[in-house]
This record gives sequence, structure tokens and C-alpha cells, in this order.
Amino acid sequence: MARMLRFKFSRDESLKYIAHLDVLRLFERATKRARLPVAYTQGFNPRQKLVFGLPMSIGLTSEAEYADIELEEELSLQDFISRMNEGLPRGIRVLEAVEQKIKGNIMNQITAARYEIHLKTPKAMSLYEMDTLIQSLLEREDISVMKKTKKGPRPVNIRPMIYTLSALKTDIDAFCLEAFLSAGAENNLRVDLLMEAFEQETGLKVSILRMHRKALYTSTYNEWKNPFEVANG
Repeated sequence: MARMLRFKFSRDESLKYIAHLDVLRLFERATKRARLPVAYTQGFNPRQKLVFGLPMSIGLTSEAEYADIELEEELSLQDFISRMNEGLPRGIRVLEAVEQKIKGNIMNQITAARYEIHLKTPKAMSLYEMDTLIQSLLEREDISVMKKTKKGPRPVNIRPMIYTLSALKTDIDAFCLEAFLSAGAENNLRVDLLMEAFEQETGLKVSILRMHRKALYTSTYNEWKNPFEVANG
């Protein structure tokens, strides 16, 4: 009997420079090593029934990535997690899994993401100075940057895609920006594009130390939920 699972995984510094297609191949190879009973599509070029929630940009680490997988037979959640981790390389780990009782493409369910951006400024700055720059940025109705689209690069106003942006001071010349951004199949704002706009609009050139995805969200009846909460309706 087929079983649908939704699982959460992390990616650390050691694998932050691999592309999304490489991540997909890592998981495909891991399922084969672990001899998991993964279901395949029909047709000329069968593929594993494995769908990721939101492709990660190169250079990011994450503690909250999600994917859906269909198995051809019953398997306990703990057995699935342990066998997957046995087949995966260091740097990627499956953290949790839940049974998915309703059909739904996780790629279409993701609508927002939360990030931490650690950066250094050219010189010492106070938290007040950084907050002032951020507030000035958020007061603008139009923040246009060049964004890749299906029709090629074009200017896009990303201001509506920035839900919140705030800063914490971590050193005399270092900060952690906390960003809550639109994400998903439509209106997706990558964190690197946000930082490009930040430098463009504030005139402050920064050195990015680390970009980390903290969480992914779905939206149901105007309420933010994590992808596990909507896996069963």
C-alpha cells in the first residue's frame, strides 16, 4: 500500500555551495543506497516521486527544508528517517517526518520564508544607525531590482515581498538581519536579491558572512503554518 510522507531536513556549511539539482541527486542516490521502496512516475523516463518545497539558492544553509516522497509500501517514520540518514552524506540530515494524508504539491503550498543574514559593515555602526537605514528602506513603496523571470531579466518591485526586516547587533561592526520574505512558486524573493536591494537603496556596502534559512511557511485562511501542519488537511 502506497504511503505519502513529508519530511524536514537541514543543510550545513559543508554543502552550502551545491545547487538544487545536486541536492535532488543526493536524495535520489540516498534512497537507492538505503533500498527504500520509493514510487516512480510512469513513462519513458521514470523519476522518483520526490518533490521539494522550495529550491535553495547556492550559498545558503538551512534548518528547515521540506520535501514530499511517495513510498510503495508501509514504512515507519523512524525507519524512514534513520535509513535516509544512513544514505545521505555529511552536511544533510533528515530531522523529522510526518504522514501526508491529503494530496497537494508542496511547491505550491510554500508562501513565505524566514532568514538570518549575518554581515559585517565597512566600519563600526550602532544598532540605531542600522535600524534607521532599515526603516528608511521599508518606508519606500517601490524597491526595484532586476529579477530573472521566464521572459528574461526585468525590473521588479520587491517591496511588497518584504514582510518584515529587523537587525540585531552581534559585534562592533557586525549585525544579524532577520528577514521574513515572500517565497514559493509565485512572488519568490531570494535573500541574496534582498541584500542586493539593501546595498543599492541604502548605499551601505556590506560583507555577507552567512545566510541561513530558519523556516518555511504555508498560508491557510490568513494564518502562517509550517508545512507539517497542512500535511493532513
